[in-house]
Amino acid sequence: MKTNNFKKIFRTYLLIFISIILFYGITLEKNDDIYERINRNLEIFGNIYKEITLNYIDELDVDRFIKAGIEGMLNTLDPYTVYYDEKSKDELDLITVGKYGGVGIAIELHDSVVVISDVMTGYEAEKKGLRKGDIILEIDGTNIKGIKLEKIRIMVRGEPGTQVKFLIERNKETFEVVLTRQEIILKNVPYSGFIGDTTDGIGYIKLSRFTVTSVNEIETTIKTLKANNNLKGLILDLRNNGGGLLDAAIGILNKLVPKNNLLLITKGKQIDASGVKRESEEKFFSREEPLLPPEIPIIILINGSTASASEIVAGAIQDLDRGVIVGTKSLGKGLVQQIRDLNYGTKLKLTTKRYFTPSGRWIQQKNYFLENKYGVFKDKFIQEGQTFKTINGRTVYANGGITPDVEVEQIPKGEVYDFLVKKDAFFKFANYYLEKNPEIKTFICTDLVFQEFVKFLKDNEMFYSSAEEIKLTEILEAAKKKKYSDSYINKIENLIEISKKESEKEFLSVKEEIKRIIENEIDRKLLNEEERIKKSFSTDAQLLEAISIVKDIYKYNNILNKQN
Repeated sequence: MKTNNFKKIFRTYLLIFISIILFYGITLEKNDDIYERINRNLEIFGNIYKEITLNYIDELDVDRFIKAGIEGMLNTLDPYTVYYDEKSKDELDLITVGKYGGVGIAIELHDSVVVISDVMTGYEAEKKGLRKGDIILEIDGTNIKGIKLEKIRIMVRGEPGTQVKFLIERNKETFEVVLTRQEIILKNVPYSGFIGDTTDGIGYIKLSRFTVTSVNEIETTIKTLKANNNLKGLILDLRNNGGGLLDAAIGILNKLVPKNNLLLITKGKQIDASGVKRESEEKFFSREEPLLPPEIPIIILINGSTASASEIVAGAIQDLDRGVIVGTKSLGKGLVQQIRDLNYGTKLKLTTKRYFTPSGRWIQQKNYFLENKYGVFKDKFIQEGQTFKTINGRTVYANGGITPDVEVEQIPKGEVYDFLVKKDAFFKFANYYLEKNPEIKTFICTDLVFQEFVKFLKDNEMFYSSAEEIKLTEILEAAKKKKYSDSYINKIENLIEISKKESEKEFLSVKEEIKRIIENEIDRKLLNEEERIKKSFSTDAQLLEAISIVKDIYKYNNILNKQN
């Protein structure tokens, strides 16, 4: 049995190793024999693996040992090249088709505690009474403290029809619940409709991911908005959309961009019949008439979590001057992956190409192939030039990510925000407030609630201290240990008091932003996704800016360098 297991794992690894070398990273001289080198390296690796697993002083888990070896090898590449074993089918289904086997919960990590952050309507978790804020202590008898969040998600997921047992803590009491996994289907479009004054005719679509059904969902949604006969502008919200399938991005662009426009260029390498890797290039064009005529304004909303397929859409819309990009700079992922089927149900998500926007930009933020410390790459790609031109002659950049045409910050960036997030202050206060007010159904963060938040921070020793105040406190402690003079210590103490007042002023200067974040955090526990999106409209600075641009056609055309 042990021998069969060894053969199975070894064959799996062998095929993975061949796949990586065949499709990635080795450029050969004409006289090199790639297959001979692969065989030689595999023989060496196989002997090492066999010797260790059979003769090491302690008995090893051969499955985990080989997986560690695979992950170690892939870590020398980029983070998007990932090996999926036969247990990881749900993860791939989530990426490609937006569905997986689970119980209908989202989880987060707070102070090393796994907390249920969302319970989906209509699924098993909701039916069995799980709530947002419940703490998961064990899954199928395994204490999950210290286990990585991604691994915990895998433990929760599984084949529909199978059961999973949770040990839950709620209000300091524990109980067990057994849930039957179901097929969870995620909405690619969690919200769509008209926004603002009904006479404005501004359609809004929130797109959360790019799967095999995204194109049809977008097409249906746009047609529904058009059926109103009053669609005068469209806002496509790609914020926090981490991407998905390239084909879905191209399909959606076909619904927005005039026919026969270049949408995307991908470049990679392929091995020819003689065993030599050569450059390959593919161009994608719009092949159909768009659903919206060119005179209807389009706004794309992006932020720092907009990535991959989302950036393909935003980059093409920007380069072709088909719409205005609003928000903050996107993540910057300019690499394309393909999923390769291996044996025994395993798969490899493999980076095979770089993509370039229509103007020729490669928007990758981190060049793993240039910065790689392991030296496995024989050639290192560098893009010449950082500035490019759109169709209308506007300057756009390739310095990592898509830079918006109109930049609007959504959350306060600075020491106060970073300090409170590090302390997990918003999450903890939300739990405290809802425990104190269990009957609450809707929430508005008033000045009175803000004062309660300030008191909560002080009571729990989490009130904001500036970097200067912290440094002065450290100097004071050192001075006391070294028994400096009372005069010196008094001066430092006076400076700390002054610094405390300045810290409080700095904290109060972002009061309105803090109130909005408190409200968002509590709303996450009270409202479903659609309700949260709808409620955010009145305070969403990026969305409000997008609406103002759609309503002002002169401003819209001016941004795109069009003649009014």
